[in-house]
Amino acid sequence: MRIKTVIIALSLIMGMGAHAQEEQKNDADNNGYFTMEPTKAVKSTEQAFSINFSPGWITSKVSTPQEECSWQLGMGYEVKYRCLFRRGYGFGLSYAHNSTSYSGGYDLGQNFILGSFVYGGQIGKQWYATVETGLGYANYTDGGEKVNDGLGSKYGLGIEYQLGSIFGIGLDVAYHTAIFSKDDNFNYYYNDSNRANGFHRLSINIGLRLYL
Repeated sequence: MRIKTVIIALSLIMGMGAHAQEEQKNDADNNGYFTMEPTKAVKSTEQAFSINFSPGWITSKVSTPQEECSWQLGMGYEVKYRCLFRRGYGFGLSYAHNSTSYSGGYDLGQNFILGSFVYGGQIGKQWYATVETGLGYANYTDGGEKVNDGLGSKYGLGIEYQLGSIFGIGLDVAYHTAIFSKDDNFNYYYNDSNRANGFHRLSINIGLRLYL
């Protein structure tokens, strides 16, 4: 009789303990504790578009029939795409245009279509940094009419602040160079240091980033 009473008491205690554990588990689930959320998948690639406003200076000494000057300020814009892989290496494509006015009504325009090698990554919770070097096509215009084609290159360093998973703002410092063949019928807009049709431009690119 005494043994039967002990067995019944142990059964009641074990049943109450199991019920208490079940209630604790339910409460924990309802409150968000002890729950396992799926781990977010790491992106194998990071892609972004950027649109930039690009004030900058032609650092070359440029000669026109009216003047010779260097560090002439001009305005421009840049549209760029980049794709970075998991290790931070990747590539980019960009189109950049700028226009610089000189006295006498001369308006020097430059266009660059470049492919780039890019390296970048996060340097903080919402900060991103990139470096790039590019090579491709360049031309320059006088008053909107194309004058000559040549080889263009670019070196850039940028930093971005990510406003969220989709949008960000950024600032790049870029150095563009362009080399053109000689044109005997066109005797101005040349780099006076070596009498070659070539220009060097330092620009600050400020704009929006769209992450894909």
